Amino acid sequence: MGKDQINLLADYKTHLIAWNKTHNLISKKQAQNIEYHIADSLIISPSLNKNVLDLGSGGGLPGIPLAITNPNKEFYLIESNTKKSSFLLHTTSRLGLDNISVINQRIEKVEIKTFPESFDIVCRAVGSTEFIISLTASLLQKKGVKLKLMKTQEQFDQERIPPGYFLKKIDKFPSKAKDKTRILVTIEAEQNNG
Repeated sequence: MGKDQINLLADYKTHLIAWNKTHNLISKKQAQNIEYHIADSLIISPSLNKNVLDLGSGGGLPGIPLAITNPNKEFYLIESNTKKSSFLLHTTSRLGLDNISVINQRIEKVEIKTFPESFDIVCRAVGSTEFIISLTASLLQKKGVKLKLMKTQEQFDQERIPPGYFLKKIDKFPSKAKDKTRILVTIEAEQNNG
């Protein structure tokens, strides 16, 4: 990671903490441990397509840190909450992140033509596997679209994948949190396989 990227990550952190005081973008616990959440966002970097849709971007995790460290990839931050979208727009503009588009809409309402031919949908702390698949089902029907869920092994063991979808792979990452394994679960729609 270059010096410019390290500075941009520091600027992002400063913006997030400042806005969080009045806009409640992330929990108090997350705010106190922001370094960990940024590092956690970055571990999935090598596993991503050149086009990434960050679903429920909230305070910009994982989308903004990933966009800072992957200037050659395009990021679409999907956030239905107007306050959070304002923060995302303001911050990406202030940091000069030209590889980010902020979309203030519910994912179900966004037209597929808004996105490139193939992309990954990344989710971090948005909900259960079944819930996220229900939100993104129409996008997942498109060939070249993969769902990548950031979970812990413990979370994923208690969830199920609905019929019509399959587990493509699980990438495991070392986690600093005690007794927890951070995983990236890749799911695809069955008709797109083969």
